[in-house]
Amino acid sequence: MHTLARWRALPPGLRHFLLSELLGLLATASMQLGMAWWISSQGGAAALARYGALTGLAALLATPLISPAGDRWPKRLLIRAGKLCLAVDALLLAALCGAGVFKLTLLCLCGLLSVAATALLWPVEASLLPELVPTAALPDAVRLRRAAQAMGGLLGPALGGLLLAAAGLKLAMAANLLLCLIAAAAAWRIDRPAGNTAPPASAEALAPAAAMATVPPPRRRSWLGDIADGLRAKWRVRLDRWWTLTGALMMLCLLPATGLLLPLRIQALGLGAAWFGACSAGLSAGLLLGVAGLAPALIARLGRVRALALAIGLCAAAMAGIGLCQAAPALVALLALIGLCMSVTQMVGQVHRLLAIPEHYRARMNAAHLMMAQLAAALAPAVAGLLLLGNGLRTVYLLLALGFAAAGLLLLAVPGLGAFLRADHEAARGWYGRHYPQAFTRP
Repeated sequence: MHTLARWRALPPGLRHFLLSELLGLLATASMQLGMAWWISSQGGAAALARYGALTGLAALLATPLISPAGDRWPKRLLIRAGKLCLAVDALLLAALCGAGVFKLTLLCLCGLLSVAATALLWPVEASLLPELVPTAALPDAVRLRRAAQAMGGLLGPALGGLLLAAAGLKLAMAANLLLCLIAAAAAWRIDRPAGNTAPPASAEALAPAAAMATVPPPRRRSWLGDIADGLRAKWRVRLDRWWTLTGALMMLCLLPATGLLLPLRIQALGLGAAWFGACSAGLSAGLLLGVAGLAPALIARLGRVRALALAIGLCAAAMAGIGLCQAAPALVALLALIGLCMSVTQMVGQVHRLLAIPEHYRARMNAAHLMMAQLAAALAPAVAGLLLLGNGLRTVYLLLALGFAAAGLLLLAVPGLGAFLRADHEAARGWYGRHYPQAFTRP
């Protein structure tokens, strides 16, 4: 009852946004599992590889190419359009599946529609929260969004597997369509709260706010010009540039350790598939526990900089522990610890970065960040494969842990990071515009 009361107390716009994103993630994760099963059973491994390569490359290109939309048009309108596109994609897939039609070309076209809708949604959704809640409520809103994302990532594959096992592929696709439609309906009700304005302030209180350097909205340029402006701003803000690059290096080391190599490690210990499922659940559970309250409590107790340093150190140690430990329960515990550390590293500074970016650059700079994350995810399997060529599995885990720790130290050494993270939220607003004005000045 207490949780339900807290949910109802949230601003309606935020509530519908979280519900739409949660249902969208559930539908997407479940549909990806269904698509993988459908393509592999009908077309084999080669067809699945072609589909994965095409959609992966399209996602890498679409994210920056579509990013100017988020800074040109209202974000709520774009979210509605993206959710409707995902619903149309789900409808087409359900119709093809229901009619018994398997053509890889048609499935690839549906996949490209989904990729385009996702590339439109992700930067916009990552930039919307400051428009839905006051600055003081932004940390809680970010935590709730992370919790919704963790729940979607945890429950989506489980839901997809349950639907496939209990109802078959056709009904699973129909259920995914229903989830997409409900997510689109929730997105249609996202609105800026009427009370999302600051209370009147005295002239003395307004003076520091006026002193905050604000970046005037740039004159409308061509689409490619807007893309170039966003990438130029991302590169010229030294703090954000190195934060993004070191974060991508950390992902490059972490993703193989918790993904591609994990089944090999479990098999090397003589364990079955049940323990693989338990390890995956442990990672998601640790992430969920972190965003549910443990990560904010740790950050509040230690401060952002020390909490970030502790999370990086513990995560690197846990990665090394996976390669060294021999007990199955210890593997689950180490994966849960990694999930908790991930929640800390994700939440430290996220509100600050949202506030620091000028509003009319948020979608494009977030798109550049997502593009680097997608690139790291694409390269991670290749890194793991290269390391396995000349090393044993234990050694590979130790090398990945060492690489993660080194990238984390580089992040902590980024000039200006400490001062930025120690600032309060109001001081962080417009930080990039004040400290890097040249990043937002067109040549």
